[in-house]
Amino acid sequence: MHHLQKDFFLYSVSELTIYPIKSIQGIALQSSLVNETGLWGDRRYTLVTPEGELITGRTHPQLTLVTAKKLTDSTWLLSHPNMPTSLTLDLTHFSQDYATITVWENTVNAQRTLEEADKWFSQVTEETTHLMYFGEQSKRFTKRRPEVSMGFADGYPFLLTTEASLSELNRTCPQRIQMAQFRPNIVIQGNSPFEEDSWKRIRIGSVEFENIKPCVRCIFTTLNPQTAERIPKGEPLKTLGKFRLLDGKGITFGANLIALNTGTIHIGDEVEILEYQEAQKYQDRRK
Repeated sequence: MHHLQKDFFLYSVSELTIYPIKSIQGIALQSSLVNETGLWGDRRYTLVTPEGELITGRTHPQLTLVTAKKLTDSTWLLSHPNMPTSLTLDLTHFSQDYATITVWENTVNAQRTLEEADKWFSQVTEETTHLMYFGEQSKRFTKRRPEVSMGFADGYPFLLTTEASLSELNRTCPQRIQMAQFRPNIVIQGNSPFEEDSWKRIRIGSVEFENIKPCVRCIFTTLNPQTAERIPKGEPLKTLGKFRLLDGKGITFGANLIALNTGTIHIGDEVEILEYQEAQKYQDRRK
């Protein structure tokens, strides 16, 4: 374990992003409240089939073009370039009914929202779709830390990436890759490429985070965030697979975090590395 003096820390937060509904476009923030379950408002909604199975951008790329604008703490305004009308989501008008849905390996009791929301998203997805909310009766916990609760994020409440790691990817990738393709909550600047692999515990502002595991990436990363079209030749997964393939796990980029306390974090906040760990070993097969 290494402890450094604060004077030596050169890292800071360069981006904060939430995704109110799973798979829609992100919302860039200047600051955010950190709860145990994630940044405030992050992935509190998800879309499902009538059978309760997830509908995401992996199979429905058009969802990534949905944009959300916060009107109040309980109200969002949603738009989509192919939809003639916008949709207003007002939490205070939601149904009080709950239904069982499946979020990857978890069964979750999720709150139904609005009939007009179901109709709107059914038009976007071109199939019968229900918009569900992570309500007061909803419970879900992380796999490795079953005492840590979370919303509808894939595996853990926070995803951290770094500008240096993206630059290293783009150094050898034939397609220009955007950070938005990885859908992080927190982006850090000032470190060396993939230095985040060795961070065990960090502090941003007054909030401490623990790095639980590298984030295994999927086909969702191959979508252009502006057009929802696939990027040629399966990038960035093809290039990442040459130097970020973790044996028995998959292709990784970024780190899955949990928060150890609550607080508010801001763009420009200093990032302190409180504890290090031995990084996973990767073989670089790039030419």
